[in-house]
Amino acid sequence: MYSSPSMTEFPHVVLSHIISLAGFQSRLVLQKLSWDLRNFIEDIHFESHLKSISITVTLDFISIYIDPQNDWSLDIQYEREPNGCSVQNGMKPKVFLRDQYFITIFLNDLKINLKNQKSVLELLRLSFECVLAGFLKGISEVLDNRDSPLRVEELNLEVTNQDEVMSILPYIDSKSIRKLFISSSQNCINLEIDQVVRLEQWKSARELEMYNCIVSAPLKDFCHFSNAKIQIEMVCSDDLNMMKEAFLSSSNFKKFILKYTYFDENVDLQLLFGEPDIDGRDTWSFPYPGSDESLRLVHYDNRVFDFSRVNNSKILIENLHNYCEVK
Repeated sequence: MYSSPSMTEFPHVVLSHIISLAGFQSRLVLQKLSWDLRNFIEDIHFESHLKSISITVTLDFISIYIDPQNDWSLDIQYEREPNGCSVQNGMKPKVFLRDQYFITIFLNDLKINLKNQKSVLELLRLSFECVLAGFLKGISEVLDNRDSPLRVEELNLEVTNQDEVMSILPYIDSKSIRKLFISSSQNCINLEIDQVVRLEQWKSARELEMYNCIVSAPLKDFCHFSNAKIQIEMVCSDDLNMMKEAFLSSSNFKKFILKYTYFDENVDLQLLFGEPDIDGRDTWSFPYPGSDESLRLVHYDNRVFDFSRVNNSKILIENLHNYCEVK
């Protein structure tokens, strides 16, 4: 009786052509058919052409979404099981892998597919709901072992500590990164970032948003961002004056929102910045030399300082409107 040959028995040129026509999802399935196919796919370096990756790490499973902007087109879950692990690809049945560790299988798959990612990722998102032994070191090695740093425009990290940030950010191409979003699923954690702020990737990014994190790094480490939103424990007059001067000397500055917990009660904002634009309103404007724009500073009652670059005509209209309200 005639039996059809296995895929690995095809000539390499033919097999290479077949796999090149397969989509990313199909290649992930093929990788698990045999070690020969897995090694062949890894050796050929089929480019992935991914636009976005979202990874969630929990105690018992790791899930990865590929190109989530396209209706979360690919969801793969690696789950811890007694005596092994299981892998589920979308709605397909789970594949049980005896005596295999779910973290190891995930990292091996990620290594193969990120190794072949040459184009820029629009978004890389990782959510750390817990710290798994060996995961941070493993994913750092996956990123570090690439031929060149992974190019990412926006890095979105949901973390519990600085180590999780440091397992990813140092291995991203500093020339490609544009935006950092760092958050916590917990309620306002105190996040140390003394190592993070020394990275070239941090210094190269232009946008920053931090949510549910109270940071303690000096505010001078944030003043290079054109757009930023952060929360700190305490702010003082030296901080505010330094930020004002930094933003006035920046050609790229747009907006900085600073939320704080405590404010130096000895600070008199009028002594620091002069008379406000409108009586009874903590609002000041500082003109950019030779420009029709000004740096607008607003202090809100909910413990927020809002610095923004505003056109002078807009400031004039706002001041007139506020003046009429006060009157």
